[in-house]
Amino acid sequence: SMKGRTYRYMTDKPLFPFGYGLSYTTFDISKGRLSKSSVEAGEGVKFTAQVKNTGNRDGAEVVQVYVRKVGDTEGPLKSLRGFRRVDLKAGESRTVSIELSPDAFEFFDTSTNTMRVVPGEYEIMYGNSSDTPEANKLKFVLL
Repeated sequence: SMKGRTYRYMTDKPLFPFGYGLSYTTFDISKGRLSKSSVEAGEGVKFTAQVKNTGNRDGAEVVQVYVRKVGDTEGPLKSLRGFRRVDLKAGESRTVSIELSPDAFEFFDTSTNTMRVVPGEYEIMYGNSSDTPEANKLKFVLL
């Protein structure tokens, strides 16, 4: 699939980060959590976090979830694998859930020269614009 292909090999900061210009208010994303999800019984992962509009205007935020395969030197630094737009009134907070289906863990496997779901250790990074997610990391092992 072509999901996240644009940001795939990008090492520079994007000119307009994902979510740029959406809002004139500020948002806070709580520490995320991962839980098992049976994305159509394919056993994916569900990412959940609280998003709060900490400013004094209503606004929209885009929560983004990136996946990186730990120790993968060939692959992308991070791949955008899920996002959710959330509209919040000033002061409002809401739980945001993003389902990562098994193919969110599909990376290039050098041993078979194919794109496939490779077991191993992953980092799930999340944030609200594509130049900050490294700050928020969750470890995940795909068996």
